[in-house]
Amino acid sequence: MNDGGPPRLRDRARLTLRRMKRMAAIVSSPLLVRDAAAAMSRGRFDEAARTARLAARTSGPRAEKVVSRRYRCLWLCNPKVASRSIMAALRGMDPDAEFIYGKSISDVCATHPEAGGYYSFAFVRHPFERALSLFAEMRFRNERFHGRHRRLKEERQRYFSDAFPGLGEIDGFDDYCRWLNTPCGSDAFADVHFLSQHVQIRLADGRLPDFVGRFENVDEDLRRVAARLGMPAPVLPMLNTRAGWRPPRQAVRAARAEMSGLLTERNKALLRTRYAADLELWRSVAAEREAHEAGE
Repeated sequence: MNDGGPPRLRDRARLTLRRMKRMAAIVSSPLLVRDAAAAMSRGRFDEAARTARLAARTSGPRAEKVVSRRYRCLWLCNPKVASRSIMAALRGMDPDAEFIYGKSISDVCATHPEAGGYYSFAFVRHPFERALSLFAEMRFRNERFHGRHRRLKEERQRYFSDAFPGLGEIDGFDDYCRWLNTPCGSDAFADVHFLSQHVQIRLADGRLPDFVGRFENVDEDLRRVAARLGMPAPVLPMLNTRAGWRPPRQAVRAARAEMSGLLTERNKALLRTRYAADLELWRSVAAEREAHEAGE
């Protein structure tokens, strides 16, 4: 290691190197250790520290879960798939339901063993649209939001930039799709928002939930679940798309056209590679729905 430079920077470099050495024994991607070392050799100590932290990160499906003892059901959240709206609907359908945050399904079943026998359900979204949704959330200009919503938006943007090396420097959706296919964007380190959906919603034994609905038909599919469980009819509000922001209709149309134009053939190929299993799952759910409608 080069000992030149101000003492403060040398101390930061030594501290980062010590952390990297401790992480080397448990790291799941040697490539990240290599990248951290390369960043440090160039004097980019903040980048090296972020990469080293990511190397020790453990990913997992720790998005929200909802357990309803009254209706004996378990919902597994899949972020960017109308999750806020579904949670609001579930609160209205069963005010006594327990909302569990930051726990894997194994953790939930350990503390709520009865949930292992409950009817389970989740929702999935086309991987292309889900990737676009998260990209839009990361890149929306904060001036479109106000008050608490703007602060939350700024915190979310800082989190993504600080936690994942290279994500804060992406210059467009092309870069984002390429980043998702790097070690930093893989499921090994993924935040729940870009973790593969099939990983997100699997039960403790690896099975898919009893019912998997689609984002594209979320209102109807949630009504099917409610009818199956004897729940009150759900009221599904549109939350994330409207919270704190009231754009004119023309702006909404323009934004949708701009986002759809980002799905070039190259980007679709990258997303197919990154989310191949999710794409297959979405297609199988669509086929099941068609079969269900044909049998009615």
